Amino acid sequence: MDIDPAPGPEPAQPQPRSTALPREAPRPQPKRFKKTSIRSRGRSARWISRESAAATGRADNLQFRRWRPAPTTGTDSTDSPIPDKFARYNVKPEVPVYDNETYEKHLIHQEWTKEETDHLVEIYRECNGKWPVITDHYSFADGPNRSMEDLKSRFYSVSAAILQLNTPITSMTAPEYTLYETLSNFNPKQEASRKQLAEGHLYRKQNEVDEESVLLSELQRIMLSQATIDTEREELRRRLDYPHANTNGYQYTTSQALTQLWQQLLAADRMKKNQRLRPTGYDGFPTATPISARPRDSNAGLPDSATMPGRRGTRDSLPSAASQNALPVDLSKADLQRFGVVQNQDKLPGGVTFASDKLSKPRIAKSTIQTDKIATILQHAGVPELIPLPTPAVVEQFDSIMSKVHALLDMRKLKDKEEQELKVREAEAGQ
Repeated sequence: MDIDPAPGPEPAQPQPRSTALPREAPRPQPKRFKKTSIRSRGRSARWISRESAAATGRADNLQFRRWRPAPTTGTDSTDSPIPDKFARYNVKPEVPVYDNETYEKHLIHQEWTKEETDHLVEIYRECNGKWPVITDHYSFADGPNRSMEDLKSRFYSVSAAILQLNTPITSMTAPEYTLYETLSNFNPKQEASRKQLAEGHLYRKQNEVDEESVLLSELQRIMLSQATIDTEREELRRRLDYPHANTNGYQYTTSQALTQLWQQLLAADRMKKNQRLRPTGYDGFPTATPISARPRDSNAGLPDSATMPGRRGTRDSLPSAASQNALPVDLSKADLQRFGVVQNQDKLPGGVTFASDKLSKPRIAKSTIQTDKIATILQHAGVPELIPLPTPAVVEQFDSIMSKVHALLDMRKLKDKEEQELKVREAEAGQ
């Protein structure tokens, strides 16, 4: 039994080649422009070339030709001058003007003659103040070779002298005085060295430029490091240095002022939770005796040896100790001076006193002006503000000085009063 194979895709049939020629692309047709509807109303204007008047702002009277419409009948055929757009830039330089008498009095120079100076001023006017051009055009038959700095120095000195003659320095305005200073302070040597330095920088080699860059960077690093070190040192000094007081401690030199200050500090400390200050016997506050140190009520009236058998008697209970340690009162003058014993008969105030109070209290008067006067006189006399050792001899000498100071102040006060009365009398007599 025969089995037919499965039907597969049909093979592609070859297409017959077309024998027709390809069509040509359509050629672009030229566009037809429409004629404009605007028509010229008349014939074109006629132009002619003719000479115009001299341009304004020119000194050479240069003639120009330009095209202009042909003149019609009845119109003016004259031509107007052409305005020069650059006439405002045609500025003539200001040159010093002088005569023979002025030159002989104020402008004589050892290295310059009048003819050479006149030639320099004329060249400056012709070259409009351009110094490179002036140096190139300058040539004087009998004169030496002049550099640009020499020409500048001579011209500036002449200009400054003429400016000062025309306008005195006291009458000059600010711009005129600035110009006068600039002309007077010109230094040809400094100008020449500056140009030489600039020329040297211009012709440097690449290795020199690199070396200079390295040196500049190293210098900048050193300067920054130095600034950082200075800042750290300043901060270290500020930390090591003690803080300076803003107020003056002269008011706390007396015992009363110190006692009052201690009382204030103690009162402020008592308001705190943790007290750091403890009252003493001279601060004005009663000191409390501890309970453990008080005698018992049952032992009241008994001596310490009876209450405490094992405890020895105190030194106060032994009269022999007080008699042995007592100093002799009957001393000779030589012994008093030798041992420095002073018998003071003055009544001392209560509380703690210092010998330095006798040197500080007389300096303070009732008024501030009087206090300043006393301080000025003592400073002029060479008395220091703080005397370290107030011995009796020093105190006695200071008292004598203060008595003279008070006498001097009284005499000065009387003198001022007499002078015031004298002025009043003179005024009354003049009326």
